[in-house]
Amino acid sequence: MRSTPLVSVTRTSVAALAIALVTALPAAAQDSSTQAAGEATPTEPVADAPAGDEIVVTGIRASLASALSAKRDSAQVIDAISAEDIGKFPDKNIGEALQRVTGVQISRAGGEGQSISIRGAEPALNRVEINGQTALSTNVGGGRAVEFRDLPVEFVNRLEVVKSATPDMTEGGLGGTVRIITRRPFDGNGESYVAGSAQAIYSELSQRIDPKFALIGSTLFNNDTMGLLVSATYEERSLWYDQLRTTGWRQIDRNPAVAGVQALDLNNDGVGDFYPDIPRPIINRELTKRGSINGIFEWRPTDDLRMFVEGTHTRSDMELDSQFLQLGTVQNIINGGVDPSRTVIGPDNTAQSVTFVGGVAAPGGLSAAYRNILGTQERRTTNAQAGFEWTTGQLTLSGRGSYAKARAFNDEVNATATAQGLSSLTIDYNNDQNAPNITLPIDPTTAQGITQLIVLSRPRFNNQEEIGGKLDAEYEPTGGFFTSFKVGGQYRKLTADSIYYDKALTLNGVTGQTTLNNFNSGVSATVVQSTEVPLALIQRIQGIVANNATLGDHDFFGGANLGYDGGIRRWVNLGMNLADAVGVPDAYDNPVPLDTWEVNEDNWAGYAQAAFEADLGVIVKGVVGARVVDTRTTSDGFQVQGGRVTPVSFDGGYTEFLPSINLTAELIPNRLQARATATEVLARPLPQQLAPRFTLDVVGLTGSRGNPDLQPYRARQYDLGLEYYFNNVSYVSATYFRKEIGSFVQNVTEPYTDPASGAVYAINVPSNGTQKVTINGAEVGGQYIFDFLPGPLANLGLLANYTFSDDSGYEEKDFFTGGPLSFPGLSRHSYNVSAFYEDDVFSIRGSYNWRSKYLITALGRGNNPEFGEAYGQLDASAGYNINEKASLFVEAVNLTNAVRIENANSEYRRTILETFGRRFYAGMRLRF
Repeated sequence: MRSTPLVSVTRTSVAALAIALVTALPAAAQDSSTQAAGEATPTEPVADAPAGDEIVVTGIRASLASALSAKRDSAQVIDAISAEDIGKFPDKNIGEALQRVTGVQISRAGGEGQSISIRGAEPALNRVEINGQTALSTNVGGGRAVEFRDLPVEFVNRLEVVKSATPDMTEGGLGGTVRIITRRPFDGNGESYVAGSAQAIYSELSQRIDPKFALIGSTLFNNDTMGLLVSATYEERSLWYDQLRTTGWRQIDRNPAVAGVQALDLNNDGVGDFYPDIPRPIINRELTKRGSINGIFEWRPTDDLRMFVEGTHTRSDMELDSQFLQLGTVQNIINGGVDPSRTVIGPDNTAQSVTFVGGVAAPGGLSAAYRNILGTQERRTTNAQAGFEWTTGQLTLSGRGSYAKARAFNDEVNATATAQGLSSLTIDYNNDQNAPNITLPIDPTTAQGITQLIVLSRPRFNNQEEIGGKLDAEYEPTGGFFTSFKVGGQYRKLTADSIYYDKALTLNGVTGQTTLNNFNSGVSATVVQSTEVPLALIQRIQGIVANNATLGDHDFFGGANLGYDGGIRRWVNLGMNLADAVGVPDAYDNPVPLDTWEVNEDNWAGYAQAAFEADLGVIVKGVVGARVVDTRTTSDGFQVQGGRVTPVSFDGGYTEFLPSINLTAELIPNRLQARATATEVLARPLPQQLAPRFTLDVVGLTGSRGNPDLQPYRARQYDLGLEYYFNNVSYVSATYFRKEIGSFVQNVTEPYTDPASGAVYAINVPSNGTQKVTINGAEVGGQYIFDFLPGPLANLGLLANYTFSDDSGYEEKDFFTGGPLSFPGLSRHSYNVSAFYEDDVFSIRGSYNWRSKYLITALGRGNNPEFGEAYGQLDASAGYNINEKASLFVEAVNLTNAVRIENANSEYRRTILETFGRRFYAGMRLRF
């Protein structure tokens, strides 16, 4: 499919710039009396490349020096983080380490680093590689974002965030590419060693101590021509985090899919008031066991030939117990059941305090539900590849074949006990956290008022598999302007699928019916299994709860600030015993066809690039070339046609031309250098967006479907920067960047009328935006060792960076106000500061990371845009070297006990307040 005219012009301009520079530079270079010696640094560090010239990394300073060397010598705009020693990295997982890089912002799950955004591009739009191979997603929904919590940091030698592309790089990173480079047998001096660590982890909310172990060993043999490295990790995590959530803030009586329906407006200002929908406190408990193993075998029979086989496998098994106190408020209620005399509308037309009254409620009315999400979540990843590199004269041939697989399985049992038809309930947000303080007419620690039990089972499988191959040839001429020519081809086939099951058993004391839902026909249907006297069924329901449920053993929100004193801190905890007493339905005979799908993606790519170097009074070097990518997709699933569910299949595809040029000028040798880049990049839509899927949310009258015709995100980007190096470990840099996104995926809303019920739903559909979004930004960073100071002060060091980003052209608007919105995932400001002290025996470091608010989605629940509020976190660590082989360490995460907050476009409409407490680590490292 042809690109838009805008993209065509973009390609022409970048390609023309590259051609003009490359044709002009040789002529200028011929006037120079001396041809600069040396060659351009390879643009894509091959994972299996020899590392014999690298320093052996030990300690904070050596880590900074190694990372700085990678940054300075690269032909691209990159930032790097290196291990401080074997098995020792500055942070506890890869995501938390990457947050220290300029332009990178982190997303957390339960306080742990889960995924990252780069220069405003959300996690799914950035490529992640493990030794040059694709890292697949274990997202339960079918996305592309990588789960960094499962990737062991102990295996890592260096992390690189690449922000400008070269043709030999695998495409897919709109914001950038994260390279995870693990240790290899021939690293450093190729010495044999065994190293390991053992540590204890204390989590403040769970008040539990968990273990973590890591072991890595490497050796050379067969006259040092063969090398083997094997490593393994195991950890347990008792992760508790509490949340105050609201499904959304809605204008009561207004359905966004139906025009002309007016919203409730108590303050009579002409704007509908916003009321909380299903506010609920939640106590989350996740007990996770993670294990991983990594193995690399290398054979170097000669200095010119090396071959390798390597693989990494990770597994994560999590037991989940989420305990809800869930309030049914504004759905299916006449006038919302709002009592105007006991309701206060505050800033931003938001209910600051609201009382809902059951006397004016529709059937079902107000409710309070005790809900447990129980079950297991399994995540598995496997990466394996084999390859070679052979140099003969001035020609180097390299190739690799790869296989990657990711599997996510969520086996969810959902138990809910509901007290229906409450007389009233009050929710008060008038406090310094704008948090919901709930008042109920029943005792939430007993079975009082419970009239309904629901137990449902919802297993979901998501699989991703990629098979790939790559072949490259590089020729290095002797002398002249060009230092190397490189061509290559690559093939990758991605298969992603999702299978979803759903079955629910309901005991409804109001109607006296026991029902079971059924998806065998493809459409949800309710089957009445039995009918009894309602009062008798209510008594049986309350007896089941009284005999099997327990009272929660954890005070909600622990010691964190809720903004008010008192409030509901404990409630009925149903647990698995109650679910078993009711009977967990077997969902595996009930697949949900409209949410079951498979997407296949065939990607062919070829490229050509040239590296050059010239002395123009200053040394100028760079890489120029282009990559051509052809993608073909097939999306299989089901749709309702003529009242029946039938299989459907859709084909799609596109061909892209991606030119690029990266320039570096050594203005002052070994001190000051300038960079300039112009590149074109793309990122593909998520598999779940391409899938022919269709889902409905009967609670919010919303839904979503896929779009197999989606085209990729396309962007043209520029960098212009200066880097000054004081020495091999201290530097300061400033970079201006510009990203022009000519095509991207956005959600639009379409009305849909359910033929069975007549209800009108607002359906979110992914669609390609036609406007151009431009992101402009600046990154300033540096690190400095104060070795000029006297005595111990010479052991002090400081790292700091700041990123500013601004966008224009994003046409998504606030659904209610029509006001402009920022590009999703983009924080206008972010910064990192780290200070440390290190001598031969003792080290200590403190790090603070902060980002400003950012848009999560333009069209959230209730059709409000949803934002992540500004967040900052302080971490610290200290180490003591007993001798050259043994050391002790302690670390602390989230010392300030920060709370993560999201809102529906107003600080008075908060949708999530989450506390996860502090974490403390203590342990020992050994090396032999």
